[in-house]
Order: sequence, then C-alpha cells, then structure tokens
Amino acid sequence: MKYAKLSRLSLACAHKTILNFSGQAKGMRLNNIAEQHNWTKFVSMQNQYNLIYREEEREMMPLCQDRKIAVVPWSPLAGGRCARPWGVQTERSKIDDVSPMVWTTSEQDKKVVDALEEVSKKNGNTMAQNALAWMLSKPYVTAPIVGSTSPKHLEEAVKALDIKLSDEEIKALEAPYVPHIKTGAF
Repeated sequence: MKYAKLSRLSLACAHKTILNFSGQAKGMRLNNIAEQHNWTKFVSMQNQYNLIYREEEREMMPLCQDRKIAVVPWSPLAGGRCARPWGVQTERSKIDDVSPMVWTTSEQDKKVVDALEEVSKKNGNTMAQNALAWMLSKPYVTAPIVGSTSPKHLEEAVKALDIKLSDEEIKALEAPYVPHIKTGAF
C-alpha cells in the first residue's frame, strides 16, 4: 500500500479549527471577527459532500477555495450508497440506523447512483473508486474522510488516487444531480 498517499485520503483530521457552519456570509463574518481579535481563523471545513449531496458547491466550496480553507468532506460514498448498485444491501446497511437519518431514498439519488454504475462498467473501476476519484478531481477538496469496515475497502480507496476521470465521465456523473434540502449534520 502507498502510505504516502494516505494523507490525501485523510483517515482522521486534526488541524487547528474545523469549520462547521452553513452559508458563505456567516463564514466570512466569523473569519473577519477572528482576524480583528487576533484569534485563530478557520483553516478547514468538514462537510457532507458526495455525488448525491453536493449542496456546498454553490457557496462554501468557492469561499473555502478563495480563502484557502481546507475542505475535508465526510461520507464521500454517502454511507455506501455510492459504492454499490442502488438497492443492494450489505450486512452493514441492514443494521445501519444512522444513514436513514442522513440520506433519503429518492428516485433522483437513484439516477445519480445508476450513472455511477454505468461509468464504472465502462471504465472498469469500482463504483467506490469512481466516486472517490470524482471527489478528488475537485480543486477545493483537500482530503475526504474515508470510513472503512475492512482493509479491502481501504485498499480500494487508495487506488482511487491514481484514477483520472475524463471530462465526459465527470459530466455523466454530475448530470443527474438535483439540489437537495440542506441536511448539515443529521
């Protein structure tokens, strides 16, 4: 395994201050207040971000990129929804009581996962690898927080670091997305 690449996957995030708020204006105000008082400014934002939940792209991602604030998204595979075909159950998903509070089972999300499955069939990568490669293609993403229930999952995630999706593949993955109600932290 390529251990040097693990920092890009961010198994854990421990850096000065983590940003956890919604709205660009609020973020700018908080950093301006910190600067005025010579306090520590926010240096990273930990947010939900994946192929089926991309709400921060409109405000927070541009702010973070402009202000050089690290973006460390949690659940890049949407609780496993972006790691397997829609409707497929795993032992974990059968007992997971948290994910239903965070993600819905909307027809629109199914379209995103179906597009991910189609791209994966065409390029030979797993759905999880393509979902992570998509996220890592975003210039504002510093490192996703990857949860793993097995060494195999971690090895699969590390392989995503070497995948470069084509512009056409990225467009195919993003096209079915529709805006969601912001959920924040369930």
